[in-house]
Amino acid sequence: MTTVLDQSPNKAGATDLTAARRKIAAWLRDRRQFSAGRLPRVCPICDYRGVFLDVGHPPRWDARCASCGSRERHRLLWLWATRDGGNRLDGQRILHFAPEKALRRVLSRNPRYETADLLQTGVTHQVDITKLPMADQTYDVVMANHVLEHIQDDRQAMRELFRVLGPGGLAVLSVPINPTRQETYENPSVTGAVAQQAHFNAPDHKRFYGLDFADRLAGVGFQVETFRMTQPEEVKYGLLPMEWLYIATRPGR
Repeated sequence: MTTVLDQSPNKAGATDLTAARRKIAAWLRDRRQFSAGRLPRVCPICDYRGVFLDVGHPPRWDARCASCGSRERHRLLWLWATRDGGNRLDGQRILHFAPEKALRRVLSRNPRYETADLLQTGVTHQVDITKLPMADQTYDVVMANHVLEHIQDDRQAMRELFRVLGPGGLAVLSVPINPTRQETYENPSVTGAVAQQAHFNAPDHKRFYGLDFADRLAGVGFQVETFRMTQPEEVKYGLLPMEWLYIATRPGR
């Protein structure tokens, strides 16, 4: 069972209209993405069923839900949250860094849900992830999708996430991973958008993580597991075959 958005007649009509508008905009932007045909996908967040659209610069085809706008990593997180029926995030005190619209819509129904970012406006806390003002053991869950690769001192950020979680609390994290390399690639001499794009695969990234990302989390005290879907499910939900979630638990309860 997967928890989805309310699909009342009025809501469903608005959803259909949004999807239609986004499809038209995508076709006008780059009609080539439709030329070879697309498999229909399922969005577990809003229950949209149909083709997915392009996203990003340069564009990545077949990635964005036409209805709620979710990307692959947002859908993967929601599938983790709802994997066993219900929603394991319900009632939890959550701190969500760099909150994405598609996830924020569904999570904000929880009155204990809070958001955080250094630059983004309209969040609950405008804070530096390496210097959080929150008290120790404040939250049950912290979430950060593709955030840590932007942080100069990512280990300090991990220590802060560990600190603000209570015993048994979860850090739900994803980062760009190069699965062909064990060690994370960092080079402090690499600065500037052009060089960072060439070295780290994005103009604002500080590193390109390897499979030792879990070791970094373990180094600050977390117990780390990974979560991913089966290959047929990756196709069904339009997920990336080389991306998975890290579920880092603060030992205790």
